[in-house]
This record gives sequence, structure tokens and C-alpha cells, in this order.
Amino acid sequence: MLLRRYRVRTEKKGRATIFFNDGSEIRLFGETELTIGAKKSRNYRWVRYRLFLHTGSFWGHFVRGKNPVEIGGGGMRLQLSDASLRFSRGKTGIDIAVPSGMAKVSNKSSSVKLLAGQRLYQVRKNDFLPQKISLIPNQLKLWIEPSAPVFKGKESLKLNLHFQIVRYGTDRPVDRPGSVYLKSNYYNLKIPDSIRLNKDGKAKTTIEVAPPSSNDRTFEGTVTLHSIMDQSGYNDVQDGLLKVRFTSH
Repeated sequence: MLLRRYRVRTEKKGRATIFFNDGSEIRLFGETELTIGAKKSRNYRWVRYRLFLHTGSFWGHFVRGKNPVEIGGGGMRLQLSDASLRFSRGKTGIDIAVPSGMAKVSNKSSSVKLLAGQRLYQVRKNDFLPQKISLIPNQLKLWIEPSAPVFKGKESLKLNLHFQIVRYGTDRPVDRPGSVYLKSNYYNLKIPDSIRLNKDGKAKTTIEVAPPSSNDRTFEGTVTLHSIMDQSGYNDVQDGLLKVRFTSH
């Protein structure tokens, strides 16, 4: 358990996942320093909690709540709820991307609402933000084989899961290597510890899926797979999301 105003640092090749009591989650990439539960500003004491990025990059998903989450760093202030984002702070500027939901972003001179699929690229604290909005150009695409898996009794299924970075809206392949972080909402699923795209922006791995427990009354047959680029420098790649429908004999 991390206490309020706790600083988390990652090494050059390190990564860390932090889960919050409200169900939110963040993934810190290499060479990142973040304060958890930073002191709230005087005019925004009603926010749920506050994070402050000192350096580096992270991905986060923040669940819906009565009050928004506030994130600061580099002269920027973000407020969001029920949204995902990638936030990077470097020497040349700030990158903010919103794969899903909506985030309010402000600096010393202006404020904007970033909608799903939009980003701010290399912005600074005095920039006029409305002129800096652009679309996230690429996406991490997922597909599975077989596409309609069937449980047979209590046997587990081994499925081929494919990844490819594509140009958003056209599905044109993008040649770009990198690490991938994969997670799911299903408990009976084995996922590889490491997934890496090759120079063509492709990867293939095997996942093992077991049928739900016999006393599970909540499973409705759909498993969601969620993937992100697991390192800094990929704020131009939207998350990959795949919903797989399982049936049984």
C-alpha cells in the first residue's frame, strides 16, 4: 500500500503498475517519477485525488467517480473521470493522448477538452492549447484465431492472439517495434509475461483460456482483451481493445 504523497520511481528498463482503491489503474514506463496523492491546489480541493508527474511517462485508466482525478506536471493540469490517457513529460515538452473518454487540460494561457482519439503533442505551459489538438494517428489492432472459440467441457483453450500497429481508420500496417502490455477482465486466462512487436509492428502469442468456475453466475461469455504500448514514445498509438465471445458445448 502506498501512502499519500509517496514518490514512485522506475529504472531505465523498469515498469510498474499501480492499482487504486476506486478501481483505477496506472502503468509507469521506464525512467519515470510520479507522486501519488500529491497535495491538492487550494482551488481544487474537491478532486478525488491528485497525481504529479515529475519526469517520464505513464498510461492510466481512471474509473467514473463523483469527483474527477487531477494530474499535474510541466505547467499542465488535467482533470478526468471515466477516461484513459497517456501522459509524457520530457525536456522538449509535454505529450498528452486520450484513447478513451474525455480530459480537461489547462495551462497558464488556455484550456481545452480532449476527446477520445485526440492528443496534444509537444506542448508547453504557455502554448495556446486549442491550436495544438490533433488526432492520434495509429492504433494497436488485435485479433484472435479461432475467432469464435468454443469451450468443450472443462478443457482449456489455447488461442493465437495477433497484434499489429496500423494507421487509424485505414488499417494500413505501420512498421514499428515495441513492447506490449496485455490485460483482461477475465480471471481464468494465462497471458505471457512479455510481448514484443517486431520491426514490422507485428507480434503473435498464445493465450490459454479456461472455462469459468462451475459456481460462477456472472460470466456471460464475453472476455475483453486490452493492450497498450508498454513504453514511452508511443503516445501516437491508441490502445488495442478486443471483445471475444465464447460459447460452450
